[in-house]
Amino acid sequence: MKKIILPLLLCLLLPCAALAASSAAPASTSSSVPSLNLAGLMDLLAKNKGKVIMLNFFATWCPPCQVEVPDLVAVSKKYAGKDVLIVSLSVDDDSKVVVPFMKKMNMDYPVYMAGRDITKAFQVSSIPHNVFYAKDGQRVISEPGIADTEMIEMVFKKLLEQK
Repeated sequence: MKKIILPLLLCLLLPCAALAASSAAPASTSSSVPSLNLAGLMDLLAKNKGKVIMLNFFATWCPPCQVEVPDLVAVSKKYAGKDVLIVSLSVDDDSKVVVPFMKKMNMDYPVYMAGRDITKAFQVSSIPHNVFYAKDGQRVISEPGIADTEMIEMVFKKLLEQK
């Protein structure tokens, strides 16, 4: 009987200990950036069908990305309240370096940590890399390189004019 009680107690208590450990960990704090996998990104795109969407792949250590982000911030402010969504996807290894970068650059639009499945699916081999979706959900542009304010606004204008 004693041989059965100890294993039985362990079986009952281990799930409780695991539950307590998982609930003690903060879900999403201001010191980290939420992660996004390919399924989550596809869901985000589907939920925002009807909007022009720009996905921007970047890293905090990337000098061209550091040049591009202020343009993204400016365009995000200019198109606030319109059917436009800018989403930045960090390819950094650690989300803890992204938070100070976001604050420093005043990134006030959605930013996620990109899962490897996303960068693979979008064939991101260099950064920055930008992807644009029309209102109907079709990917219309996917290319590496810096997108400046003029280029982003030109693409947004043309895509917003489409029905």
